[in-house]
Amino acid sequence: MRGVAMFDTQPSISGAAAHGLPSALDDTILDLLPAAVYVCDADGILVRHNRKAAELWGREPVPGDVAERFCGSFRLYWPDGRPLAHHDTPMADTLRTGRPHRNVEVQVEQPGGRRLWVLVNIDPVRNDAGALTGAINCFQDITARKLADERIRESERRLREVLEALPTAVYTTDAEGHVTFYNRASVTLSGRRPELGTDRWCVTWRLYQPDGTPLSHADCPMAVALRQNRAIEGAEIVAERPDGQRLPCLAYPTPLRDSAGKLVGAVNMLVDISERKRAEERRQLLIRELNHRVKNTLATVQSIAAQSFRRETRSEAHQRFEGRLITLSRAHDVLTRESWEGAELHEIVAQAMEPLCGEDEDRLEIGGPELRLRPKMALSLAMALHELCTNAAKYGALSNEAGRVGVTWRIEVRGQDRRLHLRWAESGGPPVLAPQEKGFGSRLIERGLAWELGASVRLEFPPSGVVCEIVAPLP
Repeated sequence: MRGVAMFDTQPSISGAAAHGLPSALDDTILDLLPAAVYVCDADGILVRHNRKAAELWGREPVPGDVAERFCGSFRLYWPDGRPLAHHDTPMADTLRTGRPHRNVEVQVEQPGGRRLWVLVNIDPVRNDAGALTGAINCFQDITARKLADERIRESERRLREVLEALPTAVYTTDAEGHVTFYNRASVTLSGRRPELGTDRWCVTWRLYQPDGTPLSHADCPMAVALRQNRAIEGAEIVAERPDGQRLPCLAYPTPLRDSAGKLVGAVNMLVDISERKRAEERRQLLIRELNHRVKNTLATVQSIAAQSFRRETRSEAHQRFEGRLITLSRAHDVLTRESWEGAELHEIVAQAMEPLCGEDEDRLEIGGPELRLRPKMALSLAMALHELCTNAAKYGALSNEAGRVGVTWRIEVRGQDRRLHLRWAESGGPPVLAPQEKGFGSRLIERGLAWELGASVRLEFPPSGVVCEIVAPLP
């Protein structure tokens, strides 16, 4: 606040006027002002002050007291804490030089030891002849603002310490994408020190798509997040260091907005996934090797079976055995494609039935909700479905041109328990007769599923067609 701006004319003050002020500056008006105000004569003697000034000083100086010069405060300090003598104050400088002072920060200490931050604005006062007759100081308490600023600075300092301690690369940009901060991990990842205010969108040297296609910084995830004003989670990129080393990374750019919602910048985290990629490659290599060895084992077993049944070329027993091996192999193929983490039930059903049913939609119905099975369950169900399909092709619905097979399922949830209800139903085939004794296929379905999966199986032979209902617990 500028002192002289409150008056239409500049007041004329001299040492002899210490017992009074011009009517424009009488005590009533001064006390009504929201800011602290005091007036010194040309010798620096305090001649007038308002109530607000006394409150900030924590004392009530006596106007005209020759011991009260330049300021009514108990003690003064510069912003950095150095003592400030009264004769070196901005008021003293204005009275010596005639120059005003604008927005000068000082610390005022009250008699009780409390310190306040104040913002000082001082104007010289001249008479009609232009001679310096005194000065007026308008100052205001900015302690709350300074404490808030200090809290903000302390919060920023702690935040920087946290970001610096993170093992993951983190950096920020302004709204135009210029890098404004980066931590040590950013230097480690990028192999360089980014230039603040110059580098844009990313701290890396060069960027590539996961397939090796060059990616310009202007099209990187951070640039997209700023342009579209939205967060991007886990965008995969490849960062190249100046030495040529490339690191696969996941980017997580998030826009930063002010209290009004305006975009002011963004923060990005780059996670090095090199080790994860190497682990995935090793796992895929092991899975491929395992699948290769399993295929070789199955081929060996198939060859042994062929030799064992050589006197009964393509006998029924041989064909059944070979069909089971093929079903097992096809189920393995499905699981291998999914890295042996599981398989969709729909695909397991389709693969198990395809050799005998083909893709004839008029004869085959497969339906049910999406359900991902664990490997053990997928293999057991595949083998059970193969037995049902083989029996249908030999005796049931698939043994003529009009028969149909439906494989449907649903998931039942009761509290924490989940169960798979799978139903095989044949129709349109020749009349069915219940077998006099159970063969290997029936035993594999009923006992095998119960043993492997804890499932209950109901296998029925009504004349209209075989019906098999399987109820198995799900994890």
